[in-house]
Amino acid sequence: MEENELPTGERSPLYRFFEMLPAALSIATPLAVIVLTVVDLRLAVAFVAVFVAITIFKGLRTGIDAIRGYRRLRAAESVDWGQLNAELDLVLDRSSSASPRLGLPRALPAPFAARHTELLARLRSEPAGKTAPSRLVHAVVVAAYNEPYEVMAPSIRALTESSIGAENLVVVFAHEERGGEQMRDSVRLLELEFGHLFRAFLPVEHPAGLPDEIPGKGGNITYGGRYLARWVEEQGIDPESVLVTTLDCDNRVHPAYFDYVSYEFVRARDPQRLSFQPISLFVNNVWHAPAPTRVIAAGNSLWNLTSTMRPFSLRNFASHTQPLAALIEMDFWSRRTIVEDGHQYWRSFFHFRGDYGVVPVHVPIYQDAVLAENLPRTLRAQFKQLCRWAYGASDVPFVGVRMLERERAAAPFGATLRRFILLLDSHVTLSTIAPMLAFGVWIPSWFAELFGKTLHEPSESILVNGISETERLAQILGLGTAQVTTPSVQAFIQPIPDFADRLAALLPFLVDSVRPLATVAVVVTIVLTLLTLPPRPPEVSRLRNLGMIAQWVLLPITMICYNALSAITSQLRLLLGRYRESFDVTEKAAVPGANPDDARFDVEMWSSHRRSSTG
Repeated sequence: MEENELPTGERSPLYRFFEMLPAALSIATPLAVIVLTVVDLRLAVAFVAVFVAITIFKGLRTGIDAIRGYRRLRAAESVDWGQLNAELDLVLDRSSSASPRLGLPRALPAPFAARHTELLARLRSEPAGKTAPSRLVHAVVVAAYNEPYEVMAPSIRALTESSIGAENLVVVFAHEERGGEQMRDSVRLLELEFGHLFRAFLPVEHPAGLPDEIPGKGGNITYGGRYLARWVEEQGIDPESVLVTTLDCDNRVHPAYFDYVSYEFVRARDPQRLSFQPISLFVNNVWHAPAPTRVIAAGNSLWNLTSTMRPFSLRNFASHTQPLAALIEMDFWSRRTIVEDGHQYWRSFFHFRGDYGVVPVHVPIYQDAVLAENLPRTLRAQFKQLCRWAYGASDVPFVGVRMLERERAAAPFGATLRRFILLLDSHVTLSTIAPMLAFGVWIPSWFAELFGKTLHEPSESILVNGISETERLAQILGLGTAQVTTPSVQAFIQPIPDFADRLAALLPFLVDSVRPLATVAVVVTIVLTLLTLPPRPPEVSRLRNLGMIAQWVLLPITMICYNALSAITSQLRLLLGRYRESFDVTEKAAVPGANPDDARFDVEMWSSHRRSSTG
């Protein structure tokens, strides 16, 4: 599998080019405004106008998709996926034990009704090769390092509350040897309290210092996955009927998640070349987290809502499900990256030669917002987490070389190119959009005030350091001044100022449009965030309700100091060849006064609360 792994040691020149590309474009974006301002103010203003217009378009699309994503989540939560699976069982296997789950028919929400009718018709006419939902085996690989028992226990308890039945789940608790004796004690306690409820509870300790891997989650869950594969073989289970879900130890699954995944697995025409992606909502401990991390967690949650409405650009993130047979074939996850979740998409895409996709699962897996022992440690942990996520820019060279080096090409060029552009754009946008909107768009205005320059002033009359704009243009084009004034060259460059003038005239309108649109976006964000909140714990003051709204004054600060700065930090590491070869585990502290016995996480109560608050 070496050809489908990240390189170690010295990189090729082409690989280094793609490693440097994200940072180069992130730096070049504001630098282009400065250079164009010096060359021709009209071109600078036009560049800013285009940037603002693109940002407005992306913002509108994101807002619409976030609302659609929330509506789809609510619709999916109202579906009895177990009952739908029972109907599929009756079509595929008349002797299925799932038939007692059939209840009275009920109307399905619009997004799912037509698809279910079509699926039933297809299975009746083409049942061959399909596995009945009741015959699927769900395995869960839970990754842990040194987290407190109080953090892990509610996550395992949530598995026991799955509608598919805990007795149908195989839990592989993959923990690190580096976690020490305290982690071993916690694992023994988890096994004692919950192990008997599952089909199997398999503690697996990942040894430290294994060759050809960096310390991190990828090596841990791969070690656990290989153990699972051996167990499945010993039990005589077909790997093609086993679905593997990876979870962090603070993740709490929605009760219907595994039933929903079973349904989508049966619905897919080639499920072995798919993975299934739920919506990660960072809300478990959000009432106890400080305001800055609440804002960041809410932004991440809404982005995940948005992503599920964009199937083409949807990628693996955090928790996801993939068939065991496919994982065995591609040797599970990468052991050389600190972003094994997003990178798994690209490993799968190239392993299956482009014939791979991600299916959205419109129910949540609830995760923790960043919360450490105190505020300074929490803020540091949050930045480290975002830096680790942003290091997904390391996928840019992984994809780029496989796109251009045809002897290594494993997927069609066009399909790879489209995905590469989306990948590169996502990382550059993350690092540039906040600083550009805060500062970059005003560079032409500042320069104009500084030099007394106007848009319609003749180019030849404006001197900077004694050089006219015509002379500067000649230098840029590598021509003499006389050559620049020839008819052929003028015919090429004359339309540029005219076009720039027209774009520049739109800039005041575009900038003015950003303010009301930004206000609407913030209102939509606040509303969706409040709708996805769990009930306020009794020990939390009612004043925190106001804090959940007031916190949004921090949004500009978090976007620049956390989102943008973490992105450019990770990109600069790639630019300079200072690779991250260790996994910074996000510190996880139990909420104040947490007790697994009396502070239980009740996902059914949560769903009921949300339905009653929005019904």
